[in-house]
Amino acid sequence: MSDQESVDSFPNEEQRYAVCESKWDESKMSAFSKFKRLKLGRAVSFDYDDTITTSKGMTLARQWLAKGVDVYIVSARKNKEPMLNRAKELGIPSMKVFATGSNKAKIAKIQELGVEYHYDNNQDVINALGKQGKLFQKFADSYTDYPKAATENAKIAIRWAEENGWGDCGEATGKARANQLANREPISEDTISRMAAFERHRQNSQRELGDGCGRLMWLAWGGDEGIEWAQRKLKQIRDGKA
Repeated sequence: MSDQESVDSFPNEEQRYAVCESKWDESKMSAFSKFKRLKLGRAVSFDYDDTITTSKGMTLARQWLAKGVDVYIVSARKNKEPMLNRAKELGIPSMKVFATGSNKAKIAKIQELGVEYHYDNNQDVINALGKQGKLFQKFADSYTDYPKAATENAKIAIRWAEENGWGDCGEATGKARANQLANREPISEDTISRMAAFERHRQNSQRELGDGCGRLMWLAWGGDEGIEWAQRKLKQIRDGKA
């Protein structure tokens, strides 16, 4: 307050005091903002499908958690309920799991959380996030050791559909799955998880081809051999033995 420059600029002592107080408040606010940014930076987030659902994603999340970093799951899914089992397995509370309904809303939520890094397999999301975004290789963990019988079952479904058409049977995912298995392409942990979950349709699997969609789609997803393999394989992956 007593240096000559201050006296020359603000001859009135009360003015000098007010200016000094203002500068001090600005300094405190700057320090607080910096601390807040650093605190918020000690968090990372993961997309769900084909990211934290993979064994590589699980391992990476556990590594961050072991460092004491907050880990969030942020997905463009509309419902977070299916994600909660994976979150529970990692020890991530449900309040840190978000289903935003769209990629645009997902990006906004990630920015709102102020995470240091977000792992995602969607290049558009990564581009929008800039330095926050870390591209996660979707098929970093993939498997081709499913039974030949699963491949043959998928081929049966495709041949029947080529002759008779898919009709109302099968969404794009089911048709893609049949082609993957028929061509013996590598499949990800997330795909294996979906195959295993197809068990819920077993009650329709014994119908004749052409009698509804049950038998056709059961074969498209690998049939008995493919789905039973997926159940065993998924357990091996999540137990860390695959």
